[in-house]
Amino acid sequence: MFWYRFKIVAIGLASLMLALSLLKLHEAERGLKTSRVLVGGTPVIVTEPSKTNEGIIFLAHGFAGSTSFMRPLAVSLARAGYITVRFDFLGHGRHQLPYFGDITSTNGATKIFVNQAEMVVRSYMKTRGRAKGVIIGHSMASDIIFRTAAENRNLVSAIGISTYSDVITKTDPKNVLIINGLWEPQLRKKAFEILRSTGIKAPQEDFVYGSFANETARKITTIKNADHVGILYSSRTQREVLEWVASVFEEENNFSLNEIGLWVANLLLCLAVLFLIATSYLPRKRAFIFDVEAKRVIIANLLAFVLTPLIMYFYTPKILSFPSHNYLLIHLLIYSFLLGGVLGVYRNRHLLRNFNIVIFVALFVFFTLVFGTVLDRYVSSFYPTGPRVALLFIFTIGCVPIMIVIQTIYEIRNLGVIMANLSKLMLILSLLPALILNFQELFLLFYSILLLLAFFMVFGFLSNMLNRIYNNTLSVAVANGISLSWTFSTALPLYVV
Repeated sequence: MFWYRFKIVAIGLASLMLALSLLKLHEAERGLKTSRVLVGGTPVIVTEPSKTNEGIIFLAHGFAGSTSFMRPLAVSLARAGYITVRFDFLGHGRHQLPYFGDITSTNGATKIFVNQAEMVVRSYMKTRGRAKGVIIGHSMASDIIFRTAAENRNLVSAIGISTYSDVITKTDPKNVLIINGLWEPQLRKKAFEILRSTGIKAPQEDFVYGSFANETARKITTIKNADHVGILYSSRTQREVLEWVASVFEEENNFSLNEIGLWVANLLLCLAVLFLIATSYLPRKRAFIFDVEAKRVIIANLLAFVLTPLIMYFYTPKILSFPSHNYLLIHLLIYSFLLGGVLGVYRNRHLLRNFNIVIFVALFVFFTLVFGTVLDRYVSSFYPTGPRVALLFIFTIGCVPIMIVIQTIYEIRNLGVIMANLSKLMLILSLLPALILNFQELFLLFYSILLLLAFFMVFGFLSNMLNRIYNNTLSVAVANGISLSWTFSTALPLYVV
């Protein structure tokens, strides 16, 4: 009786907080007009109030990001009266064309991204009839926007968030603000180096050097309790940006801060809680036991860990034109074949016997359409478009088998959880040799590793909690496999050599 009442109360509270989160997120953008267009093939999102100020603000996301990351800042600036323009770089978000060239070379991808940013800036400065603009960039884009602002005299300020750049001088670009998070020590150190390179002997944070009057203002600041991503959702970041922009345009500061990050986190947490409670009402089914010794699982993992990168070092078939995508796909396929083959997973008749289409569809829909909608809107693009649709289907060739193998390992008596998590760890580590040996072409494997970790921690955890009660291994595994394929196809930047 206690647990029954507890779950009822938990459902009520989670539902109430979920509704409140949705209301707060809606209120944050009430009265704003948001439109999506293509400018020279670049997906652009414009957010603006009914009555606008003089300036126009451009926002550029960091590497492997998208316009969604910049939403809290765009909304804050729009509510303060500015037209805000966000766009996806080549190979990112909803942009259907890949990027190419070395991301660390000024004559490689950097030049391509600068040209793209300049094209968007010119287009909107002209069509919106604005003589002055401010450009803001996060991480990789901090260097891009400083280079863009140095060449475009209509950009009267450049704001770098999580900044790394070597192009800032005493006078160019105009009015530079550098914002870093407290948990970004190397970037904070770099910020001081940047100011020293402009002739400031002992630079201090939160002090304006130069002058807004002659457009040489320079300032660095740190956002407390902020990391590389969280800094974009911090209301403190919004305050620093709004104060700076108001000073640049010589306007009264109209503060309009939002807590989009907080309410998004609360929304995702409530969805997870409701999911877990809902699974507790499923009829309990007896689990099938995968009768394999732990020693055999360890040996199988070691074989897959050693042989997969070794095989691919000597021969990697080309299925996809994107090097990292191609390597990841083949790696997952070979790894699952070796691991599952040694363990005899594919000969297990119990897998097919308990497949439930309703469980599969429900889990897949929850991950991709419910959770996915929140991620797509407020975190990063999560819906496949253009060539990413084909990637979604192709990636299932590698993602579904490996998820079936790992989910089956969970069913080992007593040690299933330990062995399954060991298998996940070995899979992730097996990607490192290729990343180290061919970093120039396969550097995106590092981001793949981060995606795998995030997937296992969130989607993997939720699906395993469901399977502990309903014990429908194949249904859960296939839903996980397609969801992982969905994640890779939408989140990994498109890059060609």
